[in-house]
Amino acid sequence: MTVSMTGFGSASLEQNGWACFAEVRSVNQRFLDLRVRLPNGFQSLEGEFREQIKQVCARGKVECSLKLEGAGGTEEQWTINPDAAQQLNQALNTFEQQTGRTVALSLRDLTQVPGLLEQKQLELSPEAGEGLLRAALQEALQVMQQMREREGQALQDDVYSRLDRCQALVQEVSGWSGEIPALYHKRLEENLAAFTQGSGVPEERLLQEVALMADKVDISEELVRFETHVQHMKELLAQPNSGKKSEFLLQELNREVNTMASKSGHAGISRATVEIKSELEKIREQLQNIE
Repeated sequence: MTVSMTGFGSASLEQNGWACFAEVRSVNQRFLDLRVRLPNGFQSLEGEFREQIKQVCARGKVECSLKLEGAGGTEEQWTINPDAAQQLNQALNTFEQQTGRTVALSLRDLTQVPGLLEQKQLELSPEAGEGLLRAALQEALQVMQQMREREGQALQDDVYSRLDRCQALVQEVSGWSGEIPALYHKRLEENLAAFTQGSGVPEERLLQEVALMADKVDISEELVRFETHVQHMKELLAQPNSGKKSEFLLQELNREVNTMASKSGHAGISRATVEIKSELEKIREQLQNIE
């Protein structure tokens, strides 16, 4: 399966009053460049997480960021002191009984009562924190991989269509290549006739020259190798981690088409090879995004 090097995944998990946020993003790069940012106190997980990311990403620039914080956006929470609340309630009841007046307290009034509200630091055990981080990273990687696979399929389809176009053009070149000996024979005959002022040249000699030139401009080997490389690239793109190998095959395809263009003086072949090289350049751009 073709996978793109470009992707993004995120995850958010909550447990016991704590929230964990994970983000993983990757862009194309020739080799793997991996960076991991972890919360303070959990740097010991970096090696483990780097190996986990490498199971998904073989190439590219990958940035991973994980954060831990209280689920409400803070690592602290307010609680009511039950002893202070009971004392306050008894005092209010006594006041109302003795005065016959009803006391109504607002939330602001309650915050002014010493010792009624207590601010406590949320505690997160190392085991729970590590579990949250592992789960969030795994989910973020799954989301990113799904995106990379979708884009990879689109890249593969585009490359396949361009390879099909190249094959069609090569078939045209193959047809035109059979015309080259006859064209050279005619051109040579005309040039020699002009040079010898119409005295003519033995046909046997002409045929020898044509045979020698036909051997020099023969592109049948290049046509066969080009077709072989195209089939190989299609097979490679159906496999994982095919980007580097496909780039090498692309170089071979360019070499074959350049040889075809240099050997032949046929106008149709020249136009076709220009179109082929244009398609190969577009394929090169797409392969740079494939893992």
